[in-house]
Amino acid sequence: MGLKGQQKSVSITGGIFRGRKIPLPPAVHGHRHTTPGLVKEAVFQLLENRGYARQPFWDLCGGSGQMALEALSRGFEPVHLVELDRGRFHWLRQVVRDYKVRLHNKDFLRTLPLLTAGPQRSVCYLDLPYSFWQRDGGCEKLQSLFAWLQSNDPPLLPLLLVQAPRPFDAASMEPWIAEHYKAEQRDYRGQWLLLYDPEPSIYSETPEEWESDDTRQSDDTEQPPVA
Repeated sequence: MGLKGQQKSVSITGGIFRGRKIPLPPAVHGHRHTTPGLVKEAVFQLLENRGYARQPFWDLCGGSGQMALEALSRGFEPVHLVELDRGRFHWLRQVVRDYKVRLHNKDFLRTLPLLTAGPQRSVCYLDLPYSFWQRDGGCEKLQSLFAWLQSNDPPLLPLLLVQAPRPFDAASMEPWIAEHYKAEQRDYRGQWLLLYDPEPSIYSETPEEWESDDTRQSDDTEQPPVA
């Protein structure tokens, strides 16, 4: 299914591309949700409050591509869009063809050496398919991300923003996370936003700011792993 005939869309809400429409893609098994406007605004308000601007931005589970394009519109650069599903990846190539976004067709865990290489700290947004989350708050993919950071000890830990259906139970990774990140988990009308900030001392923010309701393309293509 191509872009022709696709009716539903979301809008870029801030920056130089404000008001532009982004078509929503066909559903992919296990990933049928998009980031609500409330969560999107909260993400970029949090980044602004912390002074993050013009850093590299990684949308690690691309989906509709709206978070990558929102980041690009608001001045982040370079902007990376990661999507493993090949059909969704080809859809995204059409959506972002007129924008300066770097595309990667691979599992987001394979981008970790790139996004931690510096020289600037990366901002990463991760919206995993909700089918990856367990009812008790466990998430193997997110555990694997933190385990990689722990074992590789990169010089610049990324700032992580995770959209989730429920709070994350970090289990055995909890002590390492507590030592290296300031972690916050907030509920936005049933959607959870998890923040892991490696530099909490650089900002000052009130809980009210957390909870406010007002709140050229290049391809890096890799075949999905065989199950």
